[in-house]
Amino acid sequence: MKFLLLIHNNAEALQDYTEQQLVEMSGGREHVAELARKLLATGELVSVLGLEEPGRPTEKVQLVGGTPVVSDRPLLETKEYLAGAMVLHCASQERALEIAAMIPLARFRRVEFREIRLDQDDFLAELDGA
Repeated sequence: MKFLLLIHNNAEALQDYTEQQLVEMSGGREHVAELARKLLATGELVSVLGLEEPGRPTEKVQLVGGTPVVSDRPLLETKEYLAGAMVLHCASQERALEIAAMIPLARFRRVEFREIRLDQDDFLAELDGA
């Protein structure tokens, strides 16, 4: 079973903390690295993604009706945004929840937990079988 952990951030709620304090709140870089290496070795950690914060002054490209549209307009104002994601491959939902609870960011950020219905391997298998 594969699961997607969506890690949300609320910059306003964390604005009083320095980057160093946030690292310390997560147990420190060594702790995070050790946990990641352990989960990679067991095959339970498939992927980690860190997303750029919204509102940065960069061009945004979207597909609208199949046509690329470039915009430099600001994003909608929001307090909470998707900061990153992790893909887990676990024997059960219970194990995935155990791992989610180990993630240091879960101590001070919201982590949404979703089962993956279809991944690239399943998608390609379906295409080949059709």
